[in-house]
Amino acid sequence: MKLLQTDKSSGYVKIRIENDDDLWRLKDFIKKGDRVKALTQRTKLDGREKKTCTVTLRAEKSEYTGKRLRVTGEITEGAEDIELGYHTFNLEEGKEFELKKDFTQSDWEKLEEWEAKRSYQVLFCLVEKGKSELYMVEESGITDLSNVHQNIPGKMYSDQKTGEDFHKEVRSVLERSGKDIDNIVLAGPGNQKKKVYNQLSDEIKKKTFLQDTSVTGETGLHEAIKRGALEKVVEESRISDETSVMEELFEKLEKDGDASYGDPVKELVEQGAVEKLLITPNYSRENPELKKKVERQGGEAVTVHTDHEAGERLENLGGIAALLRYQP
Repeated sequence: MKLLQTDKSSGYVKIRIENDDDLWRLKDFIKKGDRVKALTQRTKLDGREKKTCTVTLRAEKSEYTGKRLRVTGEITEGAEDIELGYHTFNLEEGKEFELKKDFTQSDWEKLEEWEAKRSYQVLFCLVEKGKSELYMVEESGITDLSNVHQNIPGKMYSDQKTGEDFHKEVRSVLERSGKDIDNIVLAGPGNQKKKVYNQLSDEIKKKTFLQDTSVTGETGLHEAIKRGALEKVVEESRISDETSVMEELFEKLEKDGDASYGDPVKELVEQGAVEKLLITPNYSRENPELKKKVERQGGEAVTVHTDHEAGERLENLGGIAALLRYQP
């Protein structure tokens, strides 16, 4: 989610939707009576064709349908040659819209938190002997993807298979499905998950976490989540990224000096010299325009949280630092 414009005094925000999690979060945030403004299509008064125009609704209900947020209400403002009455916006990834409402301080804090929050997709693979089930877990919900079944004879068979073909089949699915996923959790009872893990490429192993569960299926999935598997991999991924950018900062400070920290960063932002802004949540809340200025200049703003060592180091530098395009 990107907050493109905000005006707290008048209760106004312009938002760009960046992923499905944003839609899921907004479904309960947009409430009855809120004014929602967006580009849409509406039938002209002559009834012959539709016109692309900007319309404002007084929201009455919002419905998240997966990949789409439907906001319905009565038109309060629009082009002169369109039909009035009720209309529905279909808000999707990449869409921009404006919202006016009676914001509370908590509302503003939620929006700022959502803007800074990294969305996650974690692929869970629940494995037991001869059976594997896959689930995609996101903040917006759980999707049952597929399963792999293969009978593996027991010890009573003289020609018992090792299960290697099954492990290879699961590996193939994980290599293919997990290629563009940040994190994978391989879970289940016994040692089948470890056998699959040993078959994985080094690239996939790096983002795979093993979790014991007593069963597989959806019950096993929820058991893995309750045991902290989801929280662990999501937090580790965030902390890893934030630590990496802080290491880059210190490396530049030591080597070529194309970096800065503390109060001088504000002036560097004004000069357009900042390529990547590193900022703590508290500093960002106190200086909300800094991130927006950097992004308008084509730079990147990274929120580094203070719940781990890298964030504490940034806090000690004044809560703000920057990697520079050039030395002014």
